[in-house]
Amino acid sequence: MTTSELSINPLDYKSSPPASGEKCAWVVFLLTSPSYLPGILVLAASLRRYKSKYPLVVAINPALPPETRSALQEAGLEVRVVQPLLPTGKVTIIAERFVDTWTKLALFDFVEYDRLVLIDGDMMLKQNMDELFNIPLEPDQIACNFACVCNLDKSSWAPEDWTRENCGYTPSHHPDALTHPQPAQSTTPRTHSLLNSGLVVLTPTHENAQVIRNLLTSTSIADQEKVASWMFPDQDLLADVFRGKWISLPWSYNAIKTMRYWHGNFYRDEEVRNLHYICDKPWQRRPRRNSQEEKERTGKVYSVSPGDFEGIKDETLGIPSEDADAVTHGWWWEEYDEMVEGMKRDGYAWTDYLERLVAQ
Repeated sequence: MTTSELSINPLDYKSSPPASGEKCAWVVFLLTSPSYLPGILVLAASLRRYKSKYPLVVAINPALPPETRSALQEAGLEVRVVQPLLPTGKVTIIAERFVDTWTKLALFDFVEYDRLVLIDGDMMLKQNMDELFNIPLEPDQIACNFACVCNLDKSSWAPEDWTRENCGYTPSHHPDALTHPQPAQSTTPRTHSLLNSGLVVLTPTHENAQVIRNLLTSTSIADQEKVASWMFPDQDLLADVFRGKWISLPWSYNAIKTMRYWHGNFYRDEEVRNLHYICDKPWQRRPRRNSQEEKERTGKVYSVSPGDFEGIKDETLGIPSEDADAVTHGWWWEEYDEMVEGMKRDGYAWTDYLERLVAQ
């Protein structure tokens, strides 16, 4: 890949491991609330299931309850305390859950690492994807995925140009989308420069960290107005700082769950490498359980057959989320249930604490 190319197929580098001695890690953030603890533990379980050779580092805010920190550490996860990172001026946030996400940018300060992959706590692997640590990047580049701007549910907060026609994923089709993602664009349309920060491959450097801190602490009216205009804190900042320098990855590395019924042009269940549970979190509500007969026939507790809700495709609106997301949420619950069973066998001390954070 040359530095002028703005898309990459990580599978081209699957057999090219990082140089000997390089230090690499997955990094997930858990800030002021323990609510994402179930998601992070399932993420860690899925990394183990698919035999990732890299550790998961959990970056936490000092205000996180000590019980949550203990639950992470007893699960065998490395915990790192980071100080909150916030802009000095006015901000615009479309949802409360984004208030703390500026702090995710602190991982550019983790300069003892040669390569990091930022991964959200509402993600779950379906395949190994260690090849992300192998892809060539310049120090001032990142690799990630487009922000899906289809807005088929007509969210009132979305800008006018958030339409299916303007989505960076719309030109993609199966199977080419798995190996030849659409390149990011630094100019037009504007939406093709927007990224989703749920998964970001990066090289932590003092230079990148300083650029980000300078922007957040700037007293310039122009800079403060720009920061105030961003609705998705960390990802809008990354799209701005790395405009023309971020490399698009195939959809399968950050498969937001709505792709299953918004992007039938390329989405396939069996091709998902990493599922992203945006919006409603699976641990907030259990999906439909199979009847005893179906459980005996399929061996599945939840109704998660890929054929379920087959009719939910592009532009099908008005479908209750518990139906539309039942399949993907069922995958999460199966992983969770198996994980908890193992924890109980192993004498994990925080099972009751964990269970209080999920729907019963």
